[in-house]
Amino acid sequence: MLKTLIVDDEPSHVQGLIRHIPWMDLGYSTPLTALSGESALPILQSHKIDVLITDVSMPGMNGIELAATAKTIHPDIQILIISGYNEFEFAQEAIDVGAMGYVLKPLKLQEVLRKLSTFRQTLENINQINEQTMRLKTMVSESRELLKDSFIFDLLEDEPVEEDMLVSWCQLLNLPELKEGIQLIVASLDNYAASGNDAKERLMLSSALLQSVTVSLRDMGVVLVSKLRPDEVAVIMVNPTADYKSGIDKQMSFVQEFILNAYKASVTVGISRSGDEWKESWQLFREVKYTIADSRQSGSGLLVHVGSMERKAYEDFRVREALIPSLLTLAENYESVQLSKAIGRAFNDLDAKAHSFAYIQSFSISLLGELTHKFWHDTEVITFQSKRVLHRLLECNTVSELKDIVLEYIDSVILLAQKERTLQQHHLINCISSYIEDQLPSNVTVKQLADKFHLSAGHLSVLFKKETGQTISDFVKKLRMKKAKELLQDPTIKVYEVADRVGFQTPAYFTYQFKKNEGCTPQEYRDRFYR
Repeated sequence: MLKTLIVDDEPSHVQGLIRHIPWMDLGYSTPLTALSGESALPILQSHKIDVLITDVSMPGMNGIELAATAKTIHPDIQILIISGYNEFEFAQEAIDVGAMGYVLKPLKLQEVLRKLSTFRQTLENINQINEQTMRLKTMVSESRELLKDSFIFDLLEDEPVEEDMLVSWCQLLNLPELKEGIQLIVASLDNYAASGNDAKERLMLSSALLQSVTVSLRDMGVVLVSKLRPDEVAVIMVNPTADYKSGIDKQMSFVQEFILNAYKASVTVGISRSGDEWKESWQLFREVKYTIADSRQSGSGLLVHVGSMERKAYEDFRVREALIPSLLTLAENYESVQLSKAIGRAFNDLDAKAHSFAYIQSFSISLLGELTHKFWHDTEVITFQSKRVLHRLLECNTVSELKDIVLEYIDSVILLAQKERTLQQHHLINCISSYIEDQLPSNVTVKQLADKFHLSAGHLSVLFKKETGQTISDFVKKLRMKKAKELLQDPTIKVYEVADRVGFQTPAYFTYQFKKNEGCTPQEYRDRFYR
């Protein structure tokens, strides 16, 4: 039976879940409970918890923090976040820490039941993969597996297999006649060379990839699975039905999630177009490998499709996701020339690859929205201009018009944004300078300033130097000397009091620094002033 932990600071909510969920029927034992994140930690540490159900908003440790901690204790734990807040930020945070479900109050019983059933199936798959991986031996145990591997290697060689040899292989492996054709899948570990120098860990990772792919596709008809290399598994689906094809994405996403959670490694998966005969295997394989290599320029852990018309929408989406982040990086750095050139190239590439006008228009609108929302949404004049440009994009009829409008918008908006950013930075540095002056006696650090004004220490230092022409340290030194000279002009204030008021811990160190900067001691400065 699977073990569940329910965490909520409202006892009535906890009891409601216990009473209304048929735990035994779902394969779960009676849940353990806790009324806070802090009290849940000892339970997580002392029990093998399979499923964590936690409220997101609790005093002290909240549900997001608890979920993150639970994942470090039990990497395979399934997490359901419950929230009374219908806000994307909570859902995004929940996903980031590894939550597998997110439901809103008031809870719908059927929704919770579905999540628990899904968790059970996922845990069963994970357990089966782990068991098979642990039992794996370094030698191949069955001759049929050797034959299957040899057949796949022959199929994927540089030259297609001769017809007589194909017939011989199919008879030897008792393969069915091709009626629905074949489809090829390649699952490839990303950055395998950087996964460490421990031979056992590499063997376990390689074996886990093979077993997870095998288990995930075991109920999808005739499937040939082979490990081509330690970091790569190839699959040939024989006569895949429409239902099997539609389920590939889900099954391979499970492989990616399992490897990521269990081994902290990412897997890129390539799925071929449909092929009509065995001889197409080598061509399908190369198309998939090329697509995987190309996709890795955009990131790792992707699931990419090749060729077929029914996958065209997904491919377009992947292209857009690869283009926009790099353009946003240039916009974030206000690199207007580079950004304009990159956008021009993007439009030319999209047009050259025969993407539809509707897709390129959609790309233009998405890019405009991303830029405005991420960087310039708080500037009224830019927001107004963005709305006007959006209407112009909708009225375009050619790719050239789209490109010209977007480039014109970028050039004008970056100038406005730079002016606004300069004003904001000027105001920010003035506020920081005033704060430093107010806190001069307390020796505020750069880290404390950064935390106070919600910046990183490095970014604050760069901004301050750019705005004032001096480092924060130099600014503080000059400010101390200026303030000290002002105070020394009042004979009622003792020298040691001046030292304390301008942030020096001892009068001796104050005297040393003052003489170093002004060429005389504080007392000599005072005597000279009243001479």
